Amino acid sequence: MFLYSTKSKFIWKDRLGRGGFGRVFRVKHELVNQFFAVKIVPYNEKALREAKAISDLNHPHIVRCFSVWEEDSGYQWDSTDDSSSSSQSCLFIQMELCDHKTLREWIDDMNERRSQRDSTRRKESLTIVLQIFSAVEYIHCKKLIHRDLKPSNIMFGLDGKKVKIGDFGLVTDDSGELMKRTPNKGTPNYMAPEQVTPPYDRKVDIFPLGLIYFELLWKISTYHERDGVSCHHYPELVMSSSFIC
Repeated sequence: MFLYSTKSKFIWKDRLGRGGFGRVFRVKHELVNQFFAVKIVPYNEKALREAKAISDLNHPHIVRCFSVWEEDSGYQWDSTDDSSSSSQSCLFIQMELCDHKTLREWIDDMNERRSQRDSTRRKESLTIVLQIFSAVEYIHCKKLIHRDLKPSNIMFGLDGKKVKIGDFGLVTDDSGELMKRTPNKGTPNYMAPEQVTPPYDRKVDIFPLGLIYFELLWKISTYHERDGVSCHHYPELVMSSSFIC
């Protein structure tokens, strides 16, 4: 990771996203003539933890971080922001540019266009989930826990084939100090039960992987009570003869 303070090397193109996490812009680096994404977030401990974590990760299925820097103002290109947000110290994270499409959108699109028993969907789902598994294994080898794995945090690369895990805002180190971890960190519909009542370790990332694979294969959301299907019924559906590939 390169930690420096400058925005002058970038041509700011357009805003890709906006939310509680901050802003993401598409930029062009003048020197290397390449496009990147720059995420701008308020400078705080959470943002710095994310930046430090992803700066050490280099895997084909994880969104790559190239540089990080701090500025006194962050949203001067966005006319919709108020003066208080623009005066706050911000952290800039230069990242690999990905497709706008998330895995959540891919799943929704498959649910609209294809049958849940479609063999092509099963093959594509297996390819995708193996990529995610590979990335999570790498994250765990780095002694980190993602804690917020879900389809909306998984992007497609610009080639439209590779998926990449992003949004490491809840990442924590797997240091073995289990009792010190904060409970209820994650997205409720994808959280492992032990995240609600610590202690827990890196295995909490395995639980959402199963839910994601279930959604990839089956025409239903994992929102636990949607359409009257409880999470307790998942094993029955998975083991049904109509579901097995």
